[in-house]
Amino acid sequence: MRVVHHVEVRGRAGEGPATWGQTAIRRALAALEPLDHQFNLVWGGPLDEPVPTGAATAVVRALVERHDSLRTRVHPSGDGFAQELCGAGTVEVVEERVTDVADVAARGARLRDELWGRAFDYPAELPVRAGLVTVDGAVHHTVLVVAHTALDGWGLPVLDADLTALAAGATLPDVAAWTPFDEAAWQTSDEGRRHDAAARARTLRTMCAAPAQVFAPRPAGALDGGPRYRQTVLRSRRLGPAAERVAARWRTSASGVLLAASCRALAAAAGRDDLALQVMVSNRFRRELAEAVVTTAMEGLVHVDGLGAPFDEVGTRVWRAAMTAYRSAYYDKDRLQAEAAADPSTVHDGTCWYNDRRGTGPDRTLRARPTRSRRLALADASDEQGGVTLTLHLVDAPDGGIDVVLTADTSRLDDAAAERVVRDLERCVLDASRTGSPGGTVTRR
Repeated sequence: MRVVHHVEVRGRAGEGPATWGQTAIRRALAALEPLDHQFNLVWGGPLDEPVPTGAATAVVRALVERHDSLRTRVHPSGDGFAQELCGAGTVEVVEERVTDVADVAARGARLRDELWGRAFDYPAELPVRAGLVTVDGAVHHTVLVVAHTALDGWGLPVLDADLTALAAGATLPDVAAWTPFDEAAWQTSDEGRRHDAAARARTLRTMCAAPAQVFAPRPAGALDGGPRYRQTVLRSRRLGPAAERVAARWRTSASGVLLAASCRALAAAAGRDDLALQVMVSNRFRRELAEAVVTTAMEGLVHVDGLGAPFDEVGTRVWRAAMTAYRSAYYDKDRLQAEAAADPSTVHDGTCWYNDRRGTGPDRTLRARPTRSRRLALADASDEQGGVTLTLHLVDAPDGGIDVVLTADTSRLDDAAAERVVRDLERCVLDASRTGSPGGTVTRR
């Protein structure tokens, strides 16, 4: 039996310009319609101890009232978008009542797929919905789905920690991080405009230097009627520790090591010595954004050459290029795209994407699922990938390792090439962790 609760929430209200991140995400989601639901963020699962239904809905209410982003709708305004913070609204909480505890897991999985698989009505609907599976009035399994317009992956740990604390009955301190309104106010300030102009200028210079094409098309007929996109996943328990060992030698971060290995593996697959890569950046560098539940992550363009050099040298080259990209990844994307469109010298390949999502939890939406006995898995992926050549994601594996997830356009990379990329990435880091000189460092100049 199903019961739909409409949980009323309240808080401060207002309306103003959308942030750079809200605008960029909303445009990206529009390009993927009607399959934009694939970027909904979802988590939850079985509870250690059942709780009353009323207590569960109270936690949902408290969470949504605590974070303004969960009560913010994004809608068109002129040539762009505006954000509306709702002072009063309702959150849909779907309760599935079952009579046997043995049925909870299966019903929870179906409810998760249903709630995640339904796109949000961004201008009209609050960007959050929940699901509960109950037995005799007690909740045994929960699902929470949040639209990408409200949250990015780096905000998930904050939201998850708050959810856990609220469920335990804890009293949380006031939110100190920026809300979407606070962020928009800074972006429209003199300081924000200066930052935006400098970030766009650096990015335009990188565009001018980047190659016009990274992966050449495969010969005509190579698809043979098969799927446009395929997903390859390599599960590695050794990759993370190995990257930490190399990072200690280089005196840098494991993230930098993994990005360097990714660049080298992708360039080798493309038969090139350089690479243009769109790298997703958390943009949590400002103190006010460090713990923010907002959608502020954006892409920074990395262009690096000399990727056939020894790996220690590659690490230095990638570190320099990445620092430029990170500094330039917080900007008004509409203005950047308009400037790039007006300058033919900025034409470049921006179809290869990279996202190090470790620390935000396992990806529960993988098409290809490795197992203990099979580290590598392949599966068809949705054809609606926004025209990318590839996306390479590093995510937490359920067993504590790392999932290297490559979703690739089969007109550019076949399964064999995709497998080489993920295996070369792992092999590069493992080899460097065993053979590198203890005294080596990544040179910063």
